[in-house]
Amino acid sequence: MRTNPMVKPRTSSGWAVTLTVVSCVCLATAIRLFLGEAAAAVVGWALVAAAVILAGVAAAIWFVKIRRSKAWITHAVQQWEHFAAVKGHLRVSTEITILDIHATDPLGAWATIRWDKFGHIQRAWVEALPDEIWRGSILLISPDPAQIHVHGPWPDIYYLMAADYHAYASAAAVPYLNTRNTLSRTA
Repeated sequence: MRTNPMVKPRTSSGWAVTLTVVSCVCLATAIRLFLGEAAAAVVGWALVAAAVILAGVAAAIWFVKIRRSKAWITHAVQQWEHFAAVKGHLRVSTEITILDIHATDPLGAWATIRWDKFGHIQRAWVEALPDEIWRGSILLISPDPAQIHVHGPWPDIYYLMAADYHAYASAAAVPYLNTRNTLSRTA
């Protein structure tokens, strides 16, 4: 099963934490044995070796997780930059967030969406789009004037056609946009 690319990967894991703690315990026990009797030094060296091996494995896990997290942040910020560029070229656009996907079909998917500008939540049929859309995706669309009327009632089901879709980005990346923009302004 593929993981949702709209959600930032976790930096820590149970294995990394456990291996780090066990290696620290082995090292502490080894030091205590070295301070004791000379015969216990062999066991102490064995514990030092175990601590070094476990610490190396834990460091490798941490390194991979941090690298994946940084790669995800970079990609997500690039998605938002593309999103903003496309939005700047459109006359009429709005953002919707995919809250849940109920059923998929080769022709599209049934989903629950939130109109970000209005906070309105409703069911929608999302026609098959050129991009793979997941929960937590924010879509840039041109609202269909035949379905959405200013000051009119919301339709029971909104039908999002592929022609009205323009770009997507991850909702989980929004905090990183603010951080990156603040850092680039101060540099």
